Amino acid sequence: MAPDDDSLGPVRPYVLTGGRTEPRHQLDRTSLVRASSSPPKSLLGPHQARIVNLCRGRLLSVHEVAGRIAQPLQVTKIWVSDLLDQHYLVVPTPSGFTSDPTDPVFLRSVLEGLERA
Repeated sequence: MAPDDDSLGPVRPYVLTGGRTEPRHQLDRTSLVRASSSPPKSLLGPHQARIVNLCRGRLLSVHEVAGRIAQPLQVTKIWVSDLLDQHYLVVPTPSGFTSDPTDPVFLRSVLEGLERA
């Protein structure tokens, strides 16, 4: 039986995450993820496979993923973080930008956007 099977009754979140309480990646509810265009060929558990399928071909926030799989946000963050580590999911960056928050091109773009607002 799967841990979230209704016949088991309520399952504590730490059971679903193997005892982990924090994701390895800094994710908040608005962090966007999408499925990798070249995912590895290893097998995934049912929850992780469902997350990857939801994110295939579109961007979803971590909050949307949690709602669609009906799991707590913190559990979803841990699973999404695991899938990022395994290269099943990616956090897209705007084209031309790096993921480095100190990149001068990125900072200039942010400043220009704030000045326009």
